[in-house]
Amino acid sequence: MEPNEALAELLDLSSQIEDVAILGESGFVLASSGTPERGERLARIAADLVAAAAGVRSSGDVSRVEVALRSRSVFVVSEGGRTAVATTVPEPTAGLVVYDLRTALRRLGDEPVRKPSRKRKKADADA
Repeated sequence: MEPNEALAELLDLSSQIEDVAILGESGFVLASSGTPERGERLARIAADLVAAAAGVRSSGDVSRVEVALRSRSVFVVSEGGRTAVATTVPEPTAGLVVYDLRTALRRLGDEPVRKPSRKRKKADADA
């Protein structure tokens, strides 16, 4: 699935996510729900939050960051070399937001679902 398709599906499924960007391995914006500038801003926010979280963690990579603010929450989820960063409504269901973001990241590797074509069977001439 293409990043824009995964993003559109994510926004259709999650009523709690207001703004989101999907980032590539080096932090570049693959897709964003807002303007390109907004996508770049979300990418910088994600990088800053992951760096801050890594500073307090003694070992291992940071794969999830959640910051709860009065007016919204910010989530950063990394998986498979890609990252999703999202802002949400106030007091979201955190587990559901993380699930939705991880699902979107996993869908990036999926092939598009194609319906099998129906072939008409030719009538037997002998029947």
